[in-house]
Amino acid sequence: MSAEVAQTAEESQDAVNQSPEAESAPEVTIEALVAERDELKDQVLRSRAEFDNYRKRVARETERIRKTAAGDLVRDLLPVVDNLERALEHGADASGSLAEGVGMVLKQLHDVLGQNGVEPIPAIGEPFDPNVHEAVTRMPSTKYPADVVAQEFQKGYRLGGYLLRPTKVVVSAGAPDEPGEVDETEQVAEANDE
Repeated sequence: MSAEVAQTAEESQDAVNQSPEAESAPEVTIEALVAERDELKDQVLRSRAEFDNYRKRVARETERIRKTAAGDLVRDLLPVVDNLERALEHGADASGSLAEGVGMVLKQLHDVLGQNGVEPIPAIGEPFDPNVHEAVTRMPSTKYPADVVAQEFQKGYRLGGYLLRPTKVVVSAGAPDEPGEVDETEQVAEANDE
């Protein structure tokens, strides 16, 4: 009877080996497992890199927003600065405590704006830069070479490297072609000096 049991055990083992389940079971090799591990490791590294880039981008955007958050408020205050400067120019004719007070308020306003990163854009005598200057007109000038700012109509300002308002300027066209040609820029500058 033990021979019959052994034969039955062999037949059942052969049946298991020949069953459709045994034939369809994939053989897992070490190379396949290593390849799958490497692929998953690559996916994890890519996900980390994408998240790190996202984090840096959000930090840059937050810093930009922080630096320019006051931009709208400062832009609204610039006409006030312009008017105080005009008042001080006209107040220079009538020296007194009112002109002195306006000068003090203007200085205080300039100091507060400067402490918050607002800086005026240099213009007169500088090469014309369309990124920060807005040309109002072009005039001949013996004082300034061509394509140099000869006169400033309205100051421009930056906030932390960002342009708040361009400087409105007159650009020199160089020396006049004809000797009788009037140099209006120099006449205006001379009138302001008087």
